[in-house]
Amino acid sequence: MGESLKIVLPVFAGLLVVMAVVRFAIVWLRRRTCEHIRRKFAGKLIVRESIGANFFGRLSLGMGQIRGNGVLVLTPDELYFMMFVPRREVTIPLDRITSVSMPRSHLRKTVGMKLLRVDFASESGEDAAAWAVRDPGQWVADLKR
Repeated sequence: MGESLKIVLPVFAGLLVVMAVVRFAIVWLRRRTCEHIRRKFAGKLIVRESIGANFFGRLSLGMGQIRGNGVLVLTPDELYFMMFVPRREVTIPLDRITSVSMPRSHLRKTVGMKLLRVDFASESGEDAAAWAVRDPGQWVADLKR
């Protein structure tokens, strides 16, 4: 029993250190992104925001995209998203949005809940993006206003 403890305890301690470092990195990335959002939208009205929105990708970029969390912001002029890692931004002017919906999947990805999907006209044609957010119905209502 004593020999197995000599192996298990250092492994357990190592896992705790790794978990703490990962947690610190996540908190740091989230804080850095939120600070960027505050600076970017300083003095502007934010209609709605979601910290931790899960991005499902843009239709035009295909299924190979990695899902990722970030901050989704709705202003009177645009829908803006910044992903934590990799750092990626999506800006959709509201006057380019052609429809909004709440499908259960996007690009064959799902999380078992309704998503916020935004169809819009981009420089290269029709496109769409989707996010898992709390209360997608309220996002749809706010986007339709």
